[in-house]
Amino acid sequence: MRRLLGLNCCRSGCHLPLTETASAELIEALLQDNPSCPTGGVASLLMVEPPLTLWCVCRAGRWHDEPPDRLDDVAVWLVSHGLTASYWDASSAGSVLVTDRELRQQWAAWAADSFTSARYAARLAGEPEAGPVLLCGLLQHAMAWLTSCGAPPETVSDVFPGWLTDWLQQLQGTPTPGTAPSWVAQARQQCGSVQSADADGHGVESAPQDLGPDIETVRQRWLDPADVAGRWLPRMIHRLDRLRGLESEFSTVLEREKLAALKELAYGASHEINNPLANISTRAQTLMRDEPDPERRRKLAVINAQAFRAHEMISDMMLFARPPMLQRSPCDLTAMADQVIAELLPDAQAQGTSLVRGTSDLPVIVSADADHLSVALKALCTNSLEALGRDGSIEVSVRHGSPDAPLCAGEDWAEILVSDTGPGIPPQVRRHLFDPYFSGREAGRGLGLGLSKCWAIVDQHGGRIRVESQPGSGTTFSIILPVKACTNTPTVS
Repeated sequence: MRRLLGLNCCRSGCHLPLTETASAELIEALLQDNPSCPTGGVASLLMVEPPLTLWCVCRAGRWHDEPPDRLDDVAVWLVSHGLTASYWDASSAGSVLVTDRELRQQWAAWAADSFTSARYAARLAGEPEAGPVLLCGLLQHAMAWLTSCGAPPETVSDVFPGWLTDWLQQLQGTPTPGTAPSWVAQARQQCGSVQSADADGHGVESAPQDLGPDIETVRQRWLDPADVAGRWLPRMIHRLDRLRGLESEFSTVLEREKLAALKELAYGASHEINNPLANISTRAQTLMRDEPDPERRRKLAVINAQAFRAHEMISDMMLFARPPMLQRSPCDLTAMADQVIAELLPDAQAQGTSLVRGTSDLPVIVSADADHLSVALKALCTNSLEALGRDGSIEVSVRHGSPDAPLCAGEDWAEILVSDTGPGIPPQVRRHLFDPYFSGREAGRGLGLGLSKCWAIVDQHGGRIRVESQPGSGTTFSIILPVKACTNTPTVS
């Protein structure tokens, strides 16, 4: 067994234990490619490795105020974010082989106790899935895990999320009825909480008989002395992270070159096409002015309108190819969102769609070009209106901060979210969502530059666009902006 998982709760750090079996299972999860099961069974692994679960909820940061809804959420974070080199520091890369038999027996007892009371508490609560009650049971020995690994007791609570500290305090006192700690306390009372282990590593408990074989399996994986894969895991994490970085860099360079070529083509074509369009529009207006026949006037008006429509498309191409310089000033995103909603409200009402702004009316001020950002937000709202077609709802929200990690160190961030109840975005369309001249709509309804134009504007502001969508479950676009000017190159996710 090795100590691998680093938590910086004291000057020297604290490294939680990870069984050799868990190391091998993590490697297997990393190497598999199964879209139908993105977590690769990692949720089941978290059930029998409480320190790994504790490491995830402390490292992730996204569950600072509220616990995860399900253990699957923790598994998804571990597979998608936690297994990167930035979380495996140099000291953990060397790892420490644990040979202390008494310590291993104590860990085995805590793991078995956590597994037993977590499963039984979830059963008592009637929890259909691996929710907060089960998570509370798995983390009940959180303080003991850290102190057994050398962390000073007075500092370890600093690394815990607020909700976990509250849970641990309730478990030490009188839990509030109906809460996760109260169900765990009942389970511990009925099963018997393991406080120590005997010479053979067996704890004192009276667990439900049907859990007996599983409990013994959990205990044995912690007592198994075999060095299966622990020495490989840190090196493999760093190697995979390096390969992913190279792949990402190659994709970024390729995308940048492709966009540069498209921009040059768009800018050159725009100049050549605008001249004949202006000629067509001018002649149509001249002929219409002197034309007495109503039917001919109608046809000339159509010609003029189509020429202007083509001109607007060309303007979008030029904006995407070479956007003008930003005129930054303090911009209230809340007021800007209200203005865009007011402009699009007649179109929304005409198709029976609810278009509203959520969150509070408090101002959210950023340094930005208000006109350009209005164009970007309008493009997102228009995209949602067209996706809905009829009925449905769209909500525009503005807030300080972003759940994602900062793009520039030391920056404050603001976020605009556009959420709709539409049909969602199919995976084959999502890959090309911000590609210029790509449109998921039928032919004759534009060049597909709306989202590309939005991307270009956000890019100029040093921000990024994020999209979350599943077919049949609606779509949420997020514009994440630095409160002040940011000089780093943004990304699109």
